[in-house]
Amino acid sequence: MAVNKVVYGNETLIDLTNDTVVPEVLRRGYTAHKADGTVINGEQGILTFDDYPNEEKFFHELQDSDGERILDDSGGTIWSKTVYRKV
Repeated sequence: MAVNKVVYGNETLIDLTNDTVVPEVLRRGYTAHKADGTVINGEQGILTFDDYPNEEKFFHELQDSDGERILDDSGGTIWSKTVYRKV
């Protein structure tokens, strides 16, 4: 019997109901659970260099050494951008 949500008292311990993993994107040899709680096995083969995108961008809030956000003069968050490119 598949289980996709576990609640103990008023506390949710596990909740898979919003999970979006599907066998086609999970690497072969790995297992996971779908949103309905059923176990799936990965079907995706080994990726090659050509399978990866030409560029990936990641944005992060800048923080000081205490982990506090660094803000601009108007109180807005300052973001950093990391870009990975194939060469």
